[in-house]
Amino acid sequence: MSMGTSRGIDAALTTVTKNAEPSSTGARKAKAAAEPPSPTSSRAVNLSGFARFPWPGCPGSGGTSIAARMSTPHPRRTAPPPVTVIGHSGPVVATVGFFVGAGTAVRVYTADGEVERLLAPYPGVEVARVDADYAERPADLPPPPYLVAVDRVDEAQRIRAWLPPCRSLFWFGGGRGLPEGYLTLMPAQARVRDEVARRLENLKRVDALLDCARGKAQPLVLMYGDPDPDAVGAALGVAALWRTLGVEPILRHTGEVNRYQNRLLLKWLRTPIERLGDDELAQADAVAIVDAQPGFWREQPPRADAVIDHHPLREDTTATFVDLRPGYGSTSTKVAEFLLDAEVPIDRRLATALIYGIITDTNDLRRGAGAADIRAYERLHDRADHNFISRLEKSQVPMVMLDFISWGIDHRVTWRDLVLVHFGAVPSPDVLVQTADLLLLTCGISWVVCAGVARSRERGDRLVVVFRGDGHQVDVGKRATLAFAKLGSAGGHRSMARAEIPLDGTPVDATCALLVENLFRRLAPVKQNRLIRRLKSHLASPRPSNPDEFEFGV
Repeated sequence: MSMGTSRGIDAALTTVTKNAEPSSTGARKAKAAAEPPSPTSSRAVNLSGFARFPWPGCPGSGGTSIAARMSTPHPRRTAPPPVTVIGHSGPVVATVGFFVGAGTAVRVYTADGEVERLLAPYPGVEVARVDADYAERPADLPPPPYLVAVDRVDEAQRIRAWLPPCRSLFWFGGGRGLPEGYLTLMPAQARVRDEVARRLENLKRVDALLDCARGKAQPLVLMYGDPDPDAVGAALGVAALWRTLGVEPILRHTGEVNRYQNRLLLKWLRTPIERLGDDELAQADAVAIVDAQPGFWREQPPRADAVIDHHPLREDTTATFVDLRPGYGSTSTKVAEFLLDAEVPIDRRLATALIYGIITDTNDLRRGAGAADIRAYERLHDRADHNFISRLEKSQVPMVMLDFISWGIDHRVTWRDLVLVHFGAVPSPDVLVQTADLLLLTCGISWVVCAGVARSRERGDRLVVVFRGDGHQVDVGKRATLAFAKLGSAGGHRSMARAEIPLDGTPVDATCALLVENLFRRLAPVKQNRLIRRLKSHLASPRPSNPDEFEFGV
């Protein structure tokens, strides 16, 4: 370990030690007398506020300071194991305070009487004097872990020779380099610097997002179409951030909420999230679009002051504040980072919405999830209601949908590693989503395309095409864009995508040709026609049964 690293550890620990110090006036005076201010003394360094930055690898790192987290034991953790500190170099007192603040019992072996005196007021700390050369093993040496803080590497090796064999042996002494057999105690300064820089950069984005609603009378947070959990979580998070300005934003979506668990989520949240009214967009003086971009609305794209999304950038996306950074599996992750880095309070319902948005868009962190998604999930985990999330995950398929899924499986078309299903008219596009997710589990299948005609009085008939892929063999987001972007809205990610094409009076059976000719442009015309005929024959077969026929009445 370099001298710079040692000084960095000592300085960082100085801040957290303050919370562990005894509160008696006499003890404070004794410590003040023992530690006169000195610009060269590492214990005199004051890094006020530095410890508030989350350190990589610290469980539960978030908005509260490191000291506050250590002084408040985690409700689900057992008592921390005792530690043994051996040595006398600069960081010893600060390191002991670090562990005392977490309620950890500490045993100290030191050859320095000054260290013994300074640690005397600390609760739960036992100090024993040893010979100056640390040549012999103390008779009452506890089991590991061991933290060694001496000035020279040869001293560290001498101590290691009489310690019992173990991996939990840490070095935080002076000198350069890490002695053989020792581990580092604290994160490397480079990691800490990177995390601090990330947070500072993110806080710039928070300020820019806040500026969009500052002084506004009617801010609006807008979601596209039928909002999924990621859109809902992100919208709630932006609203929470804007409320810190003293404004009350409204949350709106432009479609119908079809999926059962999404309706259940909105009901549980007890927050007004409704369909956009006729004049609400015109009356809004600040508009944030989340989990979408203005171009998603093919007709009359809404204006936007802020756009926060994790989908690929559209060329027509412009706004005062735009956050389309890649490497995120969900929009909820970005918004969660804003809230956590800005230390905005996150209650149980908001944490639940955010974490559910993350896990649904990343398939439990298995699909397209990056380090940021995992970090946000970890920081939100203990705040969320996992019993309710479990209920949502077990309530995904309404009874009426079972027969449509069964019909789709019976009328699938398999070509190489693709499964294709055209349902014709469907009661809800969610039929396509549920069937595609299920068929993707089939061995040897890399991607699935499920199409159907959704009917709406307001939006008219439209062909909805849902793509699912394994994220490895096929980039379904690219395929969706190439096939249908010129006909309607289309796009997505490597593993999931969607397209919606207005039909403008096109008959349902004619959508078979629309689907095949655009999805399989390189396929020979003879094969295209054969596939179109197969899909039309499926549409002519009996439709799913009335679910009421399966009810057993007494």
